Amino acid sequence: MDKIKLNRNLRIGIVFLLVLFTALAAYFNYSSTIPHTVLAGYTLKSEMSIVTQGLLYTYPIGENKLLGYTNVSRPVTYLGLYTYAYVKSSILYDNATVVYNQTYYFLKLTKILFLKFNASNISYNIYISTPYYNVSVIQGLANNGVIPVNVTGICSLYNKLENETGVYVQPTINVVVNNSAIVAMNVNGYVISVHLVRNTITHIIKIPVYGKLVSLDEYPISQLITLYLYPTFYPKPLSVNYSLLIQIDNFNFTLEQNSYSSPIALNITKLYSIASNFTSIYDLTPTTPIIYLNFTAKYSNFTFKPYIEIIDNNGMIQVLEYNNSITYPVYETTDSDFNYFNLIYVILPLTALVYLLLFTQGISPSPLDIIMKKYKKVIIMVNDPPPSEKKMMRVNNFSELLKLSQILAKPIIANGNKLWIHDENLVYMYEFS
Repeated sequence: MDKIKLNRNLRIGIVFLLVLFTALAAYFNYSSTIPHTVLAGYTLKSEMSIVTQGLLYTYPIGENKLLGYTNVSRPVTYLGLYTYAYVKSSILYDNATVVYNQTYYFLKLTKILFLKFNASNISYNIYISTPYYNVSVIQGLANNGVIPVNVTGICSLYNKLENETGVYVQPTINVVVNNSAIVAMNVNGYVISVHLVRNTITHIIKIPVYGKLVSLDEYPISQLITLYLYPTFYPKPLSVNYSLLIQIDNFNFTLEQNSYSSPIALNITKLYSIASNFTSIYDLTPTTPIIYLNFTAKYSNFTFKPYIEIIDNNGMIQVLEYNNSITYPVYETTDSDFNYFNLIYVILPLTALVYLLLFTQGISPSPLDIIMKKYKKVIIMVNDPPPSEKKMMRVNNFSELLKLSQILAKPIIANGNKLWIHDENLVYMYEFS
């Protein structure tokens, strides 16, 4: 059986590639059965998670939380006023000693003026009032609802105040009943007129004020009273400390350093006010401050440093976490069974290699093939042998023949193992052995 002939260099190249492929396939097939360590993934070493709550003035939902109390006035009774006075004997009053419900009471004739109300057990305060001062004169309790007003004595006291202050204006004698109702006695020259300015006696009661405690992704700063932060660390550290910072115009101001206790309560409005003061004091560029909470959680063999950033995003307070977890790689050793299917990648190239070695033969190119490949532009292949009728002159090698071709400007003709040049009656020939 004749062997298949292949170019010698091509056959060597194919053999080399088949040997290389067989060796690589055998190596990888074998190495897959050797136990080796691979990266299995990552596991959590430490983590901080945070829950937030905001105490808002108003919100449609949420838990009610007591903010404090506000004082509200509630009416208890409405007063009716009746006046009378002890007066000096005079023609004006027909020598009467008591007059009732006068529109005007004359200072020169009035000894004492009485204010009678339709209520009992009332407290009162009497003041001398001017645009410049307000002086308490008398305070007391009227069990029967009658308040005596010594007009002469009060006016005498007012004259002393005039001399002390040098201010001369017409005063008003105000009687305040139960810290709410007001009777004004206007002094106009030597005449007093009485008016019930406010007839309502009120009672002050305390009403509780509630806010809404809610958990949201962001909180409206206009409604936010207090922001509560509940950081949780896993696993539980040996200790946790935090620092509170405000960043303004790339400057950091530390406001607090403390050990952590849950929750951390932040008054955002107060912190923004502090930032505004810093901006004014240090002449910084007015910018919306950023609030930072930097944590330091200590474990037995490492330290974990997450931090929280609190920002104002178009009027909404947002809480952002950074560097809030630590992971480390986990490796495992694999031990795979031998995969017999992978043997096909060894057998196939090995079979091809055996076939190539047994049933093929490498041949080298002939000298003519080599010359033809290199000088195909000046060599013409023909089917006829060189002419015998002409005188033939043999040259020693192909280089001489090529030189003659260039000198004579004639092509080289080739047939079989013979190369020649026609030159009139001569033939120059070179024959391969």
